[in-house]
This record gives sequence, structure tokens and C-alpha cells, in this order.
Amino acid sequence: MKTALSVLSFVGLVAAAAPASAVAVGGYTFNPNAFADTVISSSGTFSTSGGTLSSVLTDTDAGTYAFSFSTGAFVEMGFTDNTLVNGAGADLVLFDLGVPDSFKLSITIGGTMLSYASVATGESAGGFPLNAVAIELGDFGIASGASLSSIVIGLDFIGGEGTVPSLSLVGALNSGDVGNVPEPATLLLTGLALGGLGVSSRRKQQAR
Repeated sequence: MKTALSVLSFVGLVAAAAPASAVAVGGYTFNPNAFADTVISSSGTFSTSGGTLSSVLTDTDAGTYAFSFSTGAFVEMGFTDNTLVNGAGADLVLFDLGVPDSFKLSITIGGTMLSYASVATGESAGGFPLNAVAIELGDFGIASGASLSSIVIGLDFIGGEGTVPSLSLVGALNSGDVGNVPEPATLLLTGLALGGLGVSSRRKQQAR
């Protein structure tokens, strides 16, 4: 009975330690920590929905944004909690608000620059239509399974209606843990589980 209770207690601990549920934005689903979480560098004068450039681009609120009419404006976004991985299908999604615009996206590795046009998602955020573009890292020559910690997004493209991209969110559809090292709590729980299974096995053998 004690063994059964121990196993149940362990299951409860694992459930409590499980990561938060996935985040759905514009028809895409992300791990909660798969969004770009730092602005490494930027160029240009930016207007935001309120707050600093870093705060509006690294939150998980699709209704916050930043844009710039400066020539050559860009932001270099970093992934420190999770890395961006070239996996199966689309790997990265950029969101913008308002009239669908074009992004100039360049990966810092290799300096390749490609332009993408965002499309309407049918959803809204912050009182504006929410647009998105899904991108495959293989288009930039990134090897399958390779990971990136940052990307550069050009934001000075002026569309036909005289608008520029209002960047909202940068999310990784395919992501991997930085270093892939288990936390001490995870190691402890794993040890307890293995220990409990070993005790249970020994008791069954003795009972035969």
C-alpha cells in the first residue's frame, strides 16, 4: 500500500511540475517559452503600442507592437529560454498588425536575406487585424536539426498603402531546450521514480 501511495504521490509531483499549456495565436500553437524573449540589437526610431521596444516585442501579447519608418530599421531578436530549430515544416512565425505587410527577414548565420509577405489570420489583437507569415529555416540554407539563438528582422519595407510592418510576436514552432540539461528538481523526481519502481519490483519478487 505504501508503494502504491508513493507512486501516486510521485505522479502528483510530476503533474505539478509539468510545463504550462501551449499558447495558440493566429491558428498556430506554440510552447509557452518558444517566443523570442530578448531584443539583442536594433536600428532606427521606433513607435510602440506603449512601453519599451523590448517589452512589446518579447511579451506573449499579440496586441502589442512596434514599427519604424527609419531607413534600414531592423531588430535582432534572441531566443534565450529556447532555441529556434530547423525541424519538419515551418519553423518560425512572425506576426504583425493592421494591413498585411512584408517582412525582410535575415538570419544572422550566413547573412542570407529573404522577403516574406504576411497574410491575414482571420483573428484580431489589440483592436487590429492579426497577420502572420510562417517561415522554414531551410530556405536560408540552415541544416536540418540545426538551431539558432537569434534572427534579424528588417522592418523598413513600405507597402503599397504606405505602411510598414507593425511587428507583434516572433514565435518558434520548432524549438529546443538551451543546453538540454535537466533541472535539479527534474533529476530528483526521476531518481525518486526509479527508486520507487525498484522497491516495488523487489517486493513483488519477495512475495512470489
